[in-house]
Amino acid sequence: MTAAIRNDVSASADGHPWGIYLMFGLFGAQQGMLGPIMPFLRGELGLDLRWTGLHFAAYALGLALVGFPYRWLERRSFSIGMGPIAIASIVVASGVFSVAHYLPMTLFSALLMGLSGGLVMAVGQALLGARYQEQAAAKLVAAHVVAGLCVLGGALLVGGATAVDWSWRVAPLVVAVGAVVLVLTSRSAYRVDAGSSSPDARPEERKDSSPLGRRLQLSLWALVILGISAEWGVGFWGAEYMKTHVQISASAAAALMSVYFAGTVCGRLASTYALRAIRPLTLLVAVMLGAIATLLVLFFTQERWATTAFTFVLGACLGNFFPLILGSAMSIAPRASSALSAQASQAVGVALLLAPFLLGLLSERIGVEAAFSLLIVYPILMLPVVLGLRGALSTGNAAVIRQE
Repeated sequence: MTAAIRNDVSASADGHPWGIYLMFGLFGAQQGMLGPIMPFLRGELGLDLRWTGLHFAAYALGLALVGFPYRWLERRSFSIGMGPIAIASIVVASGVFSVAHYLPMTLFSALLMGLSGGLVMAVGQALLGARYQEQAAAKLVAAHVVAGLCVLGGALLVGGATAVDWSWRVAPLVVAVGAVVLVLTSRSAYRVDAGSSSPDARPEERKDSSPLGRRLQLSLWALVILGISAEWGVGFWGAEYMKTHVQISASAAAALMSVYFAGTVCGRLASTYALRAIRPLTLLVAVMLGAIATLLVLFFTQERWATTAFTFVLGACLGNFFPLILGSAMSIAPRASSALSAQASQAVGVALLLAPFLLGLLSERIGVEAAFSLLIVYPILMLPVVLGLRGALSTGNAAVIRQE
């Protein structure tokens, strides 16, 4: 760990680190409100679908670029630590979005929201990894349970505000105020064990150019991009697929997708208990196989009740991909949580930037049902990468990723 993360020195590692979990909640709330805001923003600014869609691209680009501010902050020693700084970035991004009235400002605000959300997630993941090291997987899954609930909360916040004839701008403003309260009341929560690495370690001593280090980096990027592409490929295009494949109305298809997102939260919650007895890498293989089997069943069934049940199961499987991937990587290299976290967050941004667009392009050429069925390729491609990591884990080598 570098000096900036080490300055977040801490309290006990026992119990649930709710202050850190709530950082993930801020990330989830920002992500959850962006989509529901778009119809109101589109009507207010008179945007077409192309310009509206650019807001999602700007958000994903911000996530993909998070490595730059993260590494800049990491190389510096701040007395308050990186946690409060990351939360303050949420205050700025959500605050700017709440007062943006022109297209360039709303696009810039969406970029800032992606950047700040990625930063708070990366710092939160690094703090959990540094504090819990090999046991970080269960805490990461629990943190993403909170994030998932707050994704729903962000959407409900927009819906609730507009239902009582308030502006949609109340939602980002509430998130900004919540972030201010969190940073003022929970500063001691964003601290980790000071013993995670030596403060006097020279840069060359922290670097690892071993094959395992390089393999771990490439494997992490590949698994996160494939996993997020599968999870959000279903998230973005699932309703359209259900509408066509099961031959139901658009509203019924939207309701089915709420079942999917509920499945992601419940699946993560179940994993927090399963990880008490099962290694994260083993559980990751299990949910990948479950996702492959469920996608096959969904392709061959058109019964509404069966589709509903297996959509929930699919959410439970796919929702566990990212936290289990990162938790598995941290179990292999527990002292590299900072670098792993930053790279994983960047990979999420790359996946969100490219995957929905490519799936949409493919849907135009071969049809949404055929394109959606190809999502099964993602977990299949993940299997050999995970099996390679299993071999790395069995050696017991905790190689540290080379930090650039």
